[in-house]
Amino acid sequence: MTGTHASFNKVTPMTHFLDSLPFDWSDPGARELQGLLASFYDEPAAVKAMARQAGIATQYVPWQQPVYGVWFDLITVARNQGMLRALLAQILAGPDRAVAERLKELIGDRPVLEVPEPEPPPGAWKHFTDPDSLERQIFPDSTFQDVAFLRRGTEQATAVCRLRVTDSQGRRYHGTAFRVGTDLLMTSHHVLHGSDGDRMAQVEAWFGYEQDIDGRDLEHVTVVCDPASVTGDAEDDWAVIRVAEPMPEDAVVVPLPERVTVEAGDRVCIIQHPHGGVKKLAARHNVVRYADDQVVQYWTDTDRGSSGAPVFDERWRLVALHRCHTRAGKLSEQREYRNEGVRIERVVAGMANAGLR
Repeated sequence: MTGTHASFNKVTPMTHFLDSLPFDWSDPGARELQGLLASFYDEPAAVKAMARQAGIATQYVPWQQPVYGVWFDLITVARNQGMLRALLAQILAGPDRAVAERLKELIGDRPVLEVPEPEPPPGAWKHFTDPDSLERQIFPDSTFQDVAFLRRGTEQATAVCRLRVTDSQGRRYHGTAFRVGTDLLMTSHHVLHGSDGDRMAQVEAWFGYEQDIDGRDLEHVTVVCDPASVTGDAEDDWAVIRVAEPMPEDAVVVPLPERVTVEAGDRVCIIQHPHGGVKKLAARHNVVRYADDQVVQYWTDTDRGSSGAPVFDERWRLVALHRCHTRAGKLSEQREYRNEGVRIERVVAGMANAGLR
């Protein structure tokens, strides 16, 4: 672990978000750090013990609150006490290798961050109706699944990969993509272009970046991609890129349907790399809340780095390309947060217009 501790002893640029005082919560890296730590360490008592071991005066942190709030206050207090890097060094030295690898990317001189989402135009949210305001509602449709659902989902998961991209300024970002052809990957347009609209200078895909049933990291395969081959559409937020070397043989090709059936009340699953970490499946609270000929909106969980993930129906057919979250309802009314994907027919039509089909 000598090399790990050495990274904290060297002089780091004062522009790094970890060194801002007061801690700058407007920095994207700060929000990703909070989300990453809260996703791995969600027991306030255990977090408190960790903070004490790092030498932090814990009486200044209100521990009786949801874990996201705990980490917000703990990071702020730790920075005020000059102990934030000590806390992170302790996490790096711990047994959780998955969080350590992602943390190394965040604390590096060039943090690997989620590609910024384009700002939606005013009034872009979609109208919705609440089927029942009671928490005790039981959905009328059966939730039974054939066990083949698990087998097919495992097959489709082999197509999904983590993207690590670098722009012309050397800034690094992460996202999700999936295989749609012999040498073709699909993702969100903003993942491969960034907030300035320029193509990324370097792109690599990590296949098999996941853990086994015991939480041990599996060895992933890195595939270099060709940034010059990127084709896509910013408005519908889709893009494809060709790989510059073969993809793993076990990575299946996800079929691109020309027509799908998806509507409010259906359920959708998403395979993704949230927080730039190992591959995850979101299949709970996965009700479709709205669908039209442009977008599909759902309660299925996503997080930073999930842009570009495939959205599947209950038969593992591709129905949308995940791109962002949105908020329905006005500030003066009850609001509902949803995740949103571009309906796959629009993507397929765009590919045809670009000569890719």
